[in-house]
Parts: sequence; C-alpha cells; structure tokens
Amino acid sequence: MSLKHIKTNMWLIIGVSGTTCSGKSTLAQSLHKGLPGSYLVRQDDFFLPVDSERHTLIPALNHFNWEIMTSLDMEKMHTVIENILSSDSDQSVTSLDSLVQVANRVTGSHCYTECNSDKNETFPNVTNGCYKKLTEDNPIPDQSQTVVTDQPITATAASQTNTINGCADKQISHLRVLIIEGFLIFNDKKLANLCHHKYFLTLTREQCWARRSVRIYDPPDVPGYFDLCVWPEYEKHSDQVFKQVPDVTIIDGNQDRTSILKQVLLEIVPTAHTLVSLWKN
Repeated sequence: MSLKHIKTNMWLIIGVSGTTCSGKSTLAQSLHKGLPGSYLVRQDDFFLPVDSERHTLIPALNHFNWEIMTSLDMEKMHTVIENILSSDSDQSVTSLDSLVQVANRVTGSHCYTECNSDKNETFPNVTNGCYKKLTEDNPIPDQSQTVVTDQPITATAASQTNTINGCADKQISHLRVLIIEGFLIFNDKKLANLCHHKYFLTLTREQCWARRSVRIYDPPDVPGYFDLCVWPEYEKHSDQVFKQVPDVTIIDGNQDRTSILKQVLLEIVPTAHTLVSLWKN
C-alpha cells in the first residue's frame, strides 16, 4: 500500500518520555486506564529482536546498545500509530464527561464541570484558577499535521460516547485519545510533531541508578552498562530534545505518582475541550 497523509482531526495526542525508570510508563498507563477508549502505544514494544543484525555492539562491554534509535523498529511503530489515527471506529472514543470526571477525581478540586442540562458544552471552571488558556504562547498543533501510514491495525477499546445537549446531530462531546510513551519518542520528529502535549520526566543520575540497579532486564544489564551507555546516551538524547523540540513540559520524576498525574490532567482537559470546540465550529 502506498504511503499517505492523514489528518489528526478529533484526536488528542499525548506524548510521555524521559529517562529510564522515571515513571513514564506508570504515567502513561494511568492515563490509559483512566480514559476509556484511549489507545496506548509503547516504544518498548518495538525493540528489535536480540538476533537482529541492525544492533550496535559496544566492544568494551560485548553488549548491544539498547539506548539508541537503531535498536528500535521505528518504521513499524510509525505504521501502528498512523493506522490508529486513520481509523474512525466509534468503538474507540473518550467522552469529555469521562475525562472531566477523571480529572476531578484525581485532583480532588472539581476544577472542571460536566455537561448538564444548563450547558451545551463541557467547560473548565475558570473561577478555580485551573484553566490553562491556549494562546499564541501555548498553541495547539496544526490539525493537519501528517505522518506516514501503510498497514491496518486491529484494536479493541472500551466505548463511552455521550452527546452534548442540543447537538445530537453532531456527536461532539467526545474525541479520540492516543498516548505515545517511550524514551526516544521526542527524538523522532514525526512523533514529536504529532503531540498536543509533550511530557518529559527527569531524574538525577543518582536517582536513576538507584531505581535501575534493582530492575531486571531482558537481556540483563552487564556491569558498567549504566555508566558507559545508559546515562551518556540519555544526556545526549535529552539535550537534543530540550534544544530542538518546542513546548516540552519537564516533570520531576521523583515526585509522587499522583502529583504527576494531577499536573497532566489539569493541562489536557482544557486542550480536549478546545479541540472539540474547534471541530464543532
């Protein structure tokens, strides 16, 4: 099938990246589980097999470098994401009400109100100071941004669809949510450009080693791998992201999980509302 351009209309796309062991997978999973109908694509699922000839060997360690882009099948990852975005099944939508309910439950502040008989749309409760206005200094990406696609995808997701009062002819109280998670997703220009929100979780070297040293990997880390490969590659790739990728929100990965989730939810709810409003108009 030939390559084609696709529009990301009615998609809210959230990117979660950062250093190893920073909690990016936990954040992405929390968002995915809390938002019925959302998709989650994990970069770790696209590592090349151990016997791939495309791997780069570190002679001093006699071990492959798993911290670089060439250790991943990015073409396959692009295909999966692009086919998700080109799908239009109503079996994979997230209602604004459900997003608002999750945000209110996690934050405990009721910063947002749901659709009700007195309102035609879901609005942030701006009197609580929680609404982050989208301005020229904090724009949403152009909704015609494109990536490459070529193969179909089969996916099953929960369906939760509501219709805004007075607008039953256009089901505009929902949108589709895609969460992309991985340690190098923002180093991939196509993926970085897709995201409405880009979150990068950081740790100090000491914090990162304390977490990584007690984890078991397949294949396992060899002695010296963290010092000679993991951390130097992280510094190189994170520096590239911070210098070249705009609008990246840096989060201290040493915070508790709930605080991180609260921050993200407080930002994505108004973006979701704005996207739906733009589509309606």
